[in-house]
This record gives sequence, C-alpha cells and structure tokens, in this order.
Amino acid sequence: MDDLMHISRTEKISEITLTTSAGKVVRDKSERTKIEDFKQVSVIGQGAFAKVLLVKRRGTSKYYAMKIISRRKLRKKIQIEHTKAEKESLVIMDHPFVIKLHYAFHTADKLMLVLDYCNGGELFYTLETYGPFTEVQTRLYTAELSLALGYLHSQSIIFRDLKPENILLDSGGHIVLTDFGLVKKLENPDAKTSTFC
Repeated sequence: MDDLMHISRTEKISEITLTTSAGKVVRDKSERTKIEDFKQVSVIGQGAFAKVLLVKRRGTSKYYAMKIISRRKLRKKIQIEHTKAEKESLVIMDHPFVIKLHYAFHTADKLMLVLDYCNGGELFYTLETYGPFTEVQTRLYTAELSLALGYLHSQSIIFRDLKPENILLDSGGHIVLTDFGLVKKLENPDAKTSTFC
C-alpha cells in the first residue's frame, strides 16, 4: 500500500517527486509532512472509509480539510484501487472548481490527504437550509459544474459520484467538486467504462 503515497507533479505537496512546467523532474528536499504538523480544529465529516477534519497547519494561519483514510478498512483490492485512483487524480487537478490536494502522507495505519478547506459547506446543506436556488444561482452553479466536469473529462477522468453532498461552496460562493473516491482515469479519451457504481 505504500505505492498509494507516490505522487508526481505539484509545487506544494511534500515528500514527492516534482515535475516543473518544462517537464524537468526534481526531488523535493523539504522535510516530510507529518500529522504533528497540523492541529485538529473539528470534525467536518465521517464516511465509511474516511473521516474529514478541519485542521490548521502549525506555524501558519492556513486551514485545510484533512481526509484520514483507515488502512485497516481498505482491505479489499477494489477499495485500495479506488483510493489510489483518488490520490492520483487529485495530484493532477488544477482547476478553480475542483478541490486541490496540498499534502499527502501516511502513518502505519492511516493515509492522509490534505485538501482545500471550503468554508461554504456542502451544496446539499445550502439547499436543505435555504431552499431552492434563484435562477441566477442555478445558472452560476450549473456553469461552474459544467466547467469542472469538462476539465475532468479533458484529463480523461470520470467523476462517477455527482451529488449535492460532493459539491462544496468556497468563501466566494463558487462551487468546488470534491470526493474523488469513485473516480476513474481512462487510459485514453476514447476508452469506455462499464463499472457499476
């Protein structure tokens, strides 16, 4: 399962191989990121395989969402493959309406993905609390979601878990697509998938 922690391409993710825009590969020389580098603020969410915490990076004023995945719960091969696909997809993401991965590291029993914190909460919560969106909001969210999905498709990535709970709102009120646990990366743009989700 340590192959889940190999990452390539990014400037911020620590303990990885970096690829510059010119395609040159360099080794990150910074100290390895560890759980002690973050202070837990609160629990944001809980799922079958993971818990999401609001954390603050020690020595900074930056807040993140830390997804903690239990290795013990990832015993089945398909679950390991889903987690690996999630991490590998997050590494290449660079779009304003798709969640960003900042750090990825592990302990003996847990995998950690440190992501953007979107303080607007889930689109589902907003709908439940405030009722239907206005026509202007609906147009904006639909356009932003279309751009996010179009970007993923341009990267040969199929999201496969689109629901209001997996769409967050950032501090500016824009959508951010999250939870890549069922994502599928196709080998080429013409490939097809028939997996039941």
